[in-house]
Amino acid sequence: MSRIVIPQMKKQGKGAIVNIASSAHLAPIPSAAVYSATKRYVRSLSLAMERELFKYNIAVQCVQPFFVRTQLTQFSKTLSRGTFFGTPVEAFTRSAVFTLGKTQETTGYWAHAVFSFLLSLLPEWLRIRIAHAVADHARKEWLKKQVEEKEK
Repeated sequence: MSRIVIPQMKKQGKGAIVNIASSAHLAPIPSAAVYSATKRYVRSLSLAMERELFKYNIAVQCVQPFFVRTQLTQFSKTLSRGTFFGTPVEAFTRSAVFTLGKTQETTGYWAHAVFSFLLSLLPEWLRIRIAHAVADHARKEWLKKQVEEKEK
């Protein structure tokens, strides 16, 4: 998509590209290795594009949220509640849009930024263990919901 829009943005002398990564870039997630690897790739791509396109007045931003309450996460009580987990999509979207043009990277929401900062203080081996525990718990919730739906 970027290849299609960048030439026009260069001609206009301005533009904005927003890439959506995930907090999963912070640590490899056992049982979701490809997902976390692609999110790290999106972050790296965004940072490189930002430097390449800066001289054309094209902003490139990478949004790296934690869990946002959507249909994708509604199977999980853990991922769909509270501020750190399960931020309402409307609140997240308002906050993330406000950051456009102000920063190259954002978690999109204040609570996600706090959580990201705290996690970044931990050694990677511990972040991996935490990510694995969260992913494993979410997987168990999803499997439990599948069984409940079959029994209906």
